[in-house]
Amino acid sequence: MRLIKIIFLLFVFCFNLSCNKEDNSSETSDLKDNNAVNTDSENESDAEIVNESSGDNSGLITITSGEVKLHIGDSLNIKGLVADVYLTDKVAYLNFENKFPKNIFSCAIFENKFSLFGDLSKYKNRKVEVTGKITTYKNKPQVILTSKDQIKILKN
Repeated sequence: MRLIKIIFLLFVFCFNLSCNKEDNSSETSDLKDNNAVNTDSENESDAEIVNESSGDNSGLITITSGEVKLHIGDSLNIKGLVADVYLTDKVAYLNFENKFPKNIFSCAIFENKFSLFGDLSKYKNRKVEVTGKITTYKNKPQVILTSKDQIKILKN
């Protein structure tokens, strides 16, 4: 009887984990149809700005955006330059180090989370630190941002 309870609890735990995973492929769209976000605004009132050496790193390893491709599947802190911000009706992309399609890494924010982040143009041409699980979309590394706490602008 005890073994049956343990098996049942494992089943419930595994089922719960699989229900909480997001399917990235159904929510993302091709960047070629994106419109650039206006970057004239310097509104940073809702962005946290921290020194590179300070801030809560959640106990995770910190890497640079250039190292992201070596850590697919890992949850890490990633530091890098947001070279461009693209916005569609359904998803926004923060492209790191270069503009699309030469970017080496992206952060995706889906439309149901736009209001949490405010004006995304505040991240353009800024060094940031993002925290999250590195996945891929169309063979490029990405982190899906679901909380404003996952991204911090770093002081230069």
